[in-house]
Amino acid sequence: MLPSGGGIRVLRQFSNGLAQNFNVRLHYPEGGSSQEKGEILPETVYPYPLWKKPSGALRPAAPLFLIARLLSFKHVCRRIAADINSTADTALIHNSMPVAAPPILDYLNIPSLYFCFEHPRHIYEHDIIKRTQSPLAELALKPLCSVEKRMDKKSAQNASRIVTFSEYMKQNIKRYYRRESSIVRPGIDTNFFHPAQTGNSRDNFVMSVGALWPFKGHETAVRILGLIPSAERPSLRIVADREYPGYSQKLITLARELSVKISIDKLITDIHLRALYQRARAVLCCQRREPYGLVPLEAMACGTPVIAIQEGGFVDNIIHGKNGFLFSGSPQIGSELLLEIFSNSALTTKMRLAGIDFTRKERTITQGINELGEILENL
Repeated sequence: MLPSGGGIRVLRQFSNGLAQNFNVRLHYPEGGSSQEKGEILPETVYPYPLWKKPSGALRPAAPLFLIARLLSFKHVCRRIAADINSTADTALIHNSMPVAAPPILDYLNIPSLYFCFEHPRHIYEHDIIKRTQSPLAELALKPLCSVEKRMDKKSAQNASRIVTFSEYMKQNIKRYYRRESSIVRPGIDTNFFHPAQTGNSRDNFVMSVGALWPFKGHETAVRILGLIPSAERPSLRIVADREYPGYSQKLITLARELSVKISIDKLITDIHLRALYQRARAVLCCQRREPYGLVPLEAMACGTPVIAIQEGGFVDNIIHGKNGFLFSGSPQIGSELLLEIFSNSALTTKMRLAGIDFTRKERTITQGINELGEILENL
């Protein structure tokens, strides 16, 4: 039960790949992303009426409603577990929106593999991620966070095994859940994400890709461009699927103050996204503690240089000075690296070729699917 974005992309990648050797059936509650057009895996979708958020006169009761919704989710998970127990040999469980580790793991009596994309970041990384900017609302949400934390930890500990996709997440799983985990790194479809077929010309813009939330680093990207001399300053294209209310306006205001030209593209197709990667001069990945990060891999596969903050899962895929650049998050350092890419054509060519080579050899879809399939066979 995942929203749009990298998580559902990874789930589809692995589910469709595993279906070549396993009899795969999808089970999920309503409220998340469904299969895309053309996908044919059998599925069962379960009613979950409390998923819809309260509106109008009911909004003040949201904290109580969210706890009720979480408890209702347990009942939905119990029903799903009963169906899986009676029909399957093994269960592959992914994150869910109501709580990171879904309580379906509490009710399974067959072997279960929990693919932990992330822990509840608003609980364990409260210094950078908040559900609301209002201190009063934060206080009202504390009981909900307490219930969610207990449910998440219990479910994660009930999994037969845990798999994740970066060293960063492996360390956090051990820290928060006291569990060991295996690493299976998702790959990129390099038949789809590839350099442009007609030359290597680029437009004068750089990209920042991710939900319009404060911790996704778009503000840092704007500040980096604001430090580029105006005569050399490219525009910024932000690509997003979801938005924290009012955040895009905050970015527009900041860009205007720094004389940075920006445009925001929402909910674009993968074909449009690929075209932007192919035309961009560089991609800035300034997300804070990103658990893995498909964006730099997609950019590299399209032959586009990447500058990423040296945190989270980015360090698993970006080798500084070889297939991309890592930096501390300082806008000043980020701008210097960007200028180096702009001014050094030999370096840019080296980065482009190394990124393409890395994704085609080290981050293939088949490799990740085979590794996950082997773990499931052993389980």
